[in-house]
Amino acid sequence: MATKVAGELYESITGQLFEIGRQLRQPNGYPFSPSRLKIALQNAIEGKFVDIRKQPAFSVLATTKLGAVARKPTKKCFADFGWEDRDCKFDDWLSVNQGKADACSVSLLASSEDWTLTEAINTILGMEAGMDTALLGSLLVKDGHAMTTLAQVEEIVEKAVRGGEASMYTSRYGNCYFFVETGDPRWPVLVGSVSRVERVWSASVFGFSLDYRLTPGCRLLVRNLDASKLGL
Repeated sequence: MATKVAGELYESITGQLFEIGRQLRQPNGYPFSPSRLKIALQNAIEGKFVDIRKQPAFSVLATTKLGAVARKPTKKCFADFGWEDRDCKFDDWLSVNQGKADACSVSLLASSEDWTLTEAINTILGMEAGMDTALLGSLLVKDGHAMTTLAQVEEIVEKAVRGGEASMYTSRYGNCYFFVETGDPRWPVLVGSVSRVERVWSASVFGFSLDYRLTPGCRLLVRNLDASKLGL
């Protein structure tokens, strides 16, 4: 049913639209993400509004502070410690070397429901649906949520094992997922997974599929996440 808009509400909405226009015309540039703005406006045009009553997609189990990580050959990632099952696609799909990375924080999330990977990423980014894998991946990289290097994931898991907290990083389905940068604009990120059976850890990688599902309780590692902005 259509609703007639007039008076103060009309003035308020048009004022907001003019403010967006003012921000776009600023000499120093638009202060936020124009690609996100474009998608948000299109969603608004189509009546696709965020339901603020929706329950959070994740709970935060832990946040780990990582120091700077040194450059490391990809073939040496997940190659020692308790890593006994390593996917050869790490070497096929990623560059020969994993670059060094600055200090950062990494949040460990647990999914609360059965979510697709795209729903999970949209929640992390604070976006509505409607983006392809390349754009979603580029936004994960731009916002610093993907792992810069595989060595960061190694350090998190090994630190948890040494501290007796390894069980947090596995669910009844065993997998803990993460995004890792590729440096390729066509496929900005790949999806990695680590899992454990008793004391043996496995690491694998696969392509970014929007329809891949995260079952309840699955773990997800996200770098530099401000969980308070997501209501977590």
